[in-house]
Amino acid sequence: MKKIIITTFQRAHNYGAMLQALALQNVLENKGFEVRFLDYKDVNIEAPYRLFPLKGKKGIEALKTILRSVRYIEPNIIRRHRFLTFQEKKLHLEKKKTDFFADYYITGSDQVWNSDITNGLSDIYTLNFGRKDVKRISYGASIGKGQLSVEEQTIFQNKLQYMNSISVREETAKKLLEEIFPNKHISVVLDPTLLLTREEWGNLLEGIKVQNNKKYILAYMVEENQEFRKIAKNLEEKTGYPIFHFEKKNFWKNAKSFYTAGVLEFVNYIKNAEYVVTTSFHATVFSIIFNKKFWIIPHEVTGSRVIDLVNSLELSNRIVNTLDMFLKVDYNEDINYERVDKILDIKRKQSLQWLENEVKEKNE
Repeated sequence: MKKIIITTFQRAHNYGAMLQALALQNVLENKGFEVRFLDYKDVNIEAPYRLFPLKGKKGIEALKTILRSVRYIEPNIIRRHRFLTFQEKKLHLEKKKTDFFADYYITGSDQVWNSDITNGLSDIYTLNFGRKDVKRISYGASIGKGQLSVEEQTIFQNKLQYMNSISVREETAKKLLEEIFPNKHISVVLDPTLLLTREEWGNLLEGIKVQNNKKYILAYMVEENQEFRKIAKNLEEKTGYPIFHFEKKNFWKNAKSFYTAGVLEFVNYIKNAEYVVTTSFHATVFSIIFNKKFWIIPHEVTGSRVIDLVNSLELSNRIVNTLDMFLKVDYNEDINYERVDKILDIKRKQSLQWLENEVKEKNE
């Protein structure tokens, strides 16, 4: 059995990071590979999710962070435990000291090439380690932004020069890399979560329960956004449905927080929602997978990835940047998911074929 080592953000206590890792692992294992995540402890990735996230903070700012953290210490511990349990039970981690023996190295998916997150382009996520004879591949790597400085372009040129095959998650990333590597073929593939079908995700959710039997609006915000809050509130007023969310405290009267929800519980809450309002790429992904009525408020800087996704599936009309935009649309408009599913199925087959071409279970 051939072995694959993957580098990604498997230690980020973030729903999307965990779910894309699980999906890529499942796809590759279903093809007959032994899959292991290099259990690299990246302080830049882990720091925001610590019980006391003090990285870069001093004095009064550090004291305020400690006081806020103490206030939510119990739910933070519960949430952290659920993410750690998911890592240990669902992801196959290469915990022992490794000689990096494998037939393939893969980096991705997620924003592994977003230097703002990793504090510079990391050798771990550009696969500049281990044996020179191992094929190096990126699957669905994301840069997470729409432009690169001249300095960043030079760094990319140096760090990715030994990559055998490059695929990215967004058209914007493809264009950025084609400017740096005019002679390399850059492919655009689906995020790993989209490689699994609705039925396959349904199987993974067996036994996962939602704490509710009524209709609700699922509101999930990754970055602070006041327009998001206004849109969710307006939808709640129009429908009378409560808001379910994953923040520490309630910002709406008719709302319930599921801040401590586990990774697969998060997916199940999207699956069972009547509407979804989100700033998140992966909440958008699962809204599409489960054919939900959803609205997206993209982030000004990192929103290119979700914009590229909905554009590719002819769903750009689901973007509402402001409450004023939302008030001009039919909030209850049905989505033609028959068409969307057909487009997605074609793209899924293309992405799986790309992966199959690059990682072969048997020697030819």
